[in-house]
Amino acid sequence: MKIYKEPPFIFTPLVLILNMILLIISSFAGYSVPALLFSMILSLALLSRIYLNMQYKKISWSIRKYHDASSIDETVTCQIEIRNDSALPVYRLKMNIESRSDHELVFTGGDEESSICSLSLDLPAKSQKTITVTLKGKGRGIHRWSNLEFLLKDPLSLQIYRVESGQEMLPSFKVLPRIGKIHDLKLKSMLQGYKQTNYSLFLDETSIIGTKDYENESFRHIHWLATAKENKLLAKKYQKVHGDLYSIFLNMVGAGQFHLRKDMEELIEYTVSVCLYLIKEGCKVELWVNYATEHQDIMRLKNDLDRSQLRKLIETLALVNPNGRFFPTELFYQHSLRAKDNKSLGLIIGTPPELTTREPLLHIKR
Repeated sequence: MKIYKEPPFIFTPLVLILNMILLIISSFAGYSVPALLFSMILSLALLSRIYLNMQYKKISWSIRKYHDASSIDETVTCQIEIRNDSALPVYRLKMNIESRSDHELVFTGGDEESSICSLSLDLPAKSQKTITVTLKGKGRGIHRWSNLEFLLKDPLSLQIYRVESGQEMLPSFKVLPRIGKIHDLKLKSMLQGYKQTNYSLFLDETSIIGTKDYENESFRHIHWLATAKENKLLAKKYQKVHGDLYSIFLNMVGAGQFHLRKDMEELIEYTVSVCLYLIKEGCKVELWVNYATEHQDIMRLKNDLDRSQLRKLIETLALVNPNGRFFPTELFYQHSLRAKDNKSLGLIIGTPPELTTREPLLHIKR
């Protein structure tokens, strides 16, 4: 907690010293009216300072938030409990909250959205009030408030103390990337026919369990007998093969070694969509992101079939900061391809490596 004293010009130390000198001169010269005026100014300044020095020590607050993470444009709330432990009331206490940018967090009040939230309240003696603040994340990432301060005035509004919260007390809000829909059929066709064998990675073509509507599969998937019987195109429905492994490589670095692509957010959202699609289909997903962790390692999330895997993937991608550290494209693929699961199929999203590797890689998003 930091205290900033903001007295008016007439209560600045230099003016008060001059005022005291004039008071002494007026008293010895017998000028009662100026002496009374100067003494009143000194008395008000002294009483105001005593009141504020007592009150700011009795004001305390705590912040409670009930959401660990939210999505973009999702409204969340947190509560600020303000206490007045003094035997004197506090009037017109003003609270100001600021976020770092209106592209990260905004405060909502009715139809208005702003990066600044201000309100005034009165606190009776020995009381507390709970203020509910509504926020909305406008961009992916972990965002914090940049400032929380209280403006404390004396009863006559002669002086103001600005009580500022420490940065370590300010809450952080994790905003997750959007989950979009995959509008093309690249991923679907890849799942149905990657390896040229008698069965695909995703479907066991040796085990037909029924029919379904034709969805632009190859002609060998058409069930001609059922099509003739029903008088409409029907495709074979195969038994799913579980346990497929995929390694997704997200590279947001552009042509230059340290040049980030302008479609960085779009690539992240597309990665979330692909992960969601694969996990829903019972596949294992391993994620590699061209981004340095706090230990200066490549960001990686190992494959798993746990239900929490998708949330781990989304929260991992929320940590990617455009101001963080990224690796050159070739260095990223050199280390990640060497360490990836040998049985997995690599899916590239973003900038690909040079075409010198023999790894089975598919570039599904340029």
